[in-house]
Amino acid sequence: MSGIFSTFNTAKRGMFAQQQAINTTGHNIANANTEGFSRQRVQLVTTPGYSLPNVGMVGTGVDIADVTRIRDAYLDVQIRLEKGIAGQYQARLEILEQVEMVFMEPSDTGLNTTMGLMWDAWQELAKSPENSNARTIVKENSKIFTENLNHLYQQLDSLKNDSISLTEKKAMEIHSILDQIKSLNDQIFKITIKNEKPNDLMDQRDLLMDKLSAIIDFTSVEDKYGRVTIKSGGKTLLQTEKGNEMPFQLSVVRSVKTLEDGNIQVTLVRGGDSINGITTLTMTKAEYDSYAVDADSGSFLQEGAVIFNDVSWDGINHADGNLAIFDVKHGELRGYQDISAEVAKYQDQLNGLARAIAYAVNTIHTGDGNPDDPNPVSFFVGEGNSGDISKINAGNIKVNEEILKDVRLINTRKSEDSPEGNGERALAIAQLRNARLPIQDFIENPNTTVTYKEDEMKFENVSGGNTFEGYFKDIIAELGISAQQAVRMVENQEALTGQLLQRRYSISGVSIDEEVANLIQFQHAYQANANVISTLTAMLDTIINRMGV
Repeated sequence: MSGIFSTFNTAKRGMFAQQQAINTTGHNIANANTEGFSRQRVQLVTTPGYSLPNVGMVGTGVDIADVTRIRDAYLDVQIRLEKGIAGQYQARLEILEQVEMVFMEPSDTGLNTTMGLMWDAWQELAKSPENSNARTIVKENSKIFTENLNHLYQQLDSLKNDSISLTEKKAMEIHSILDQIKSLNDQIFKITIKNEKPNDLMDQRDLLMDKLSAIIDFTSVEDKYGRVTIKSGGKTLLQTEKGNEMPFQLSVVRSVKTLEDGNIQVTLVRGGDSINGITTLTMTKAEYDSYAVDADSGSFLQEGAVIFNDVSWDGINHADGNLAIFDVKHGELRGYQDISAEVAKYQDQLNGLARAIAYAVNTIHTGDGNPDDPNPVSFFVGEGNSGDISKINAGNIKVNEEILKDVRLINTRKSEDSPEGNGERALAIAQLRNARLPIQDFIENPNTTVTYKEDEMKFENVSGGNTFEGYFKDIIAELGISAQQAVRMVENQEALTGQLLQRRYSISGVSIDEEVANLIQFQHAYQANANVISTLTAMLDTIINRMGV
């Protein structure tokens, strides 16, 4: 009798095991289209047998060892790395495409065209300097050029601010994702200490980590309770050693301004919260410079930079805030940081162009080699209608208001003794289009000077210098190469990430056909175990009711 009852237990275990397998299969089928879901499998193992005299070892059936997720951890690492690189270049491309639209080169209305029309107008004025209409054309074409340059600079400024805003948004998104992972860590811990498997919670966490990988690159380590510690940029973003904590806050530098007293004012957006997280720091130039990092990165307090600070920071005293650069290698955050710096570089290059043109034209136009001499007036001016080159940039350069009011102030003669019809000075200005000047030097040093011969009204060509047109074309070429690289990298990363995701799906994804086949298999096994019980029941009935026992 004990043998029959033992077999009853064997069949019962078999039915229970197959039922759990059917439940798991049904769970897989139900989540076939759930984002981030990994198919699960019931791991069946034989239960320990026992020995019978003259018989040997007798099996006792099956048991459920585990319900496991089908997941390739190494593949997850690969996918997250490639998603980070893809996110970085997608962010760059998003802004670069708009930068290309802003420059609109080559085109009939682009900056290079309007600059050429300005030089053409000076050329025509040199032929008939007494002609009021020719003077008006110089004024208008120069005005169109400066307005075009102003507009281009302002549009770039808007794009730079957009990229900084997107950086702020990504910083807030990082906080949000880490908060969710922290919550899942807590739930996973509570289930794991009961010796249960929180498979679905781990899927949710892996999905969040996939999303995080598109924003920043990071490493993760799982402890014995299933909780993950996340590190990025050399900083711990989420730790489990001290009880699942987020010991940090990310802040984004929105603006950096030099005040009249020489101090530096830095505006930070703490935690990416552009409504409630605005903090303004004021520091000396020496303090600001002390925050410099390696030469490749420059000062970490530049606009668009991301700062890692302790959660205990009061947001006021920068000396005790444990401030440090959050320097990630990949991800959308890196992409937006890089492109904001790149747009700022294009603005600086336009500043160099504006200052060099103002310096060269004013030097010749003023007539004595001094571009700041008010008599005659400077042709190009900047802030405060001043011809001071240090106050001129691409955003404020304009034609002198006095010339706009009276074109007779345009200086065309070589000297006061020259006849009215003399246009040598206008010709010298027109010939600036072919002059080779150190335009790049005007970016860092607005007070750059070039050897000028007033008697010839001509600058010495500088070795390594460039023409204005050549300089601007170099900017466009650099932009084009940068955009092409971003396009190529995005296409390559999309293809590579797609292949890796397909591999993951082949391993972890739910195949309805496969699950239905498994369902039939488990159903047959369940039915077979039920048949064993039916057979044993009939045997017991025979023994008890038909053998007269």
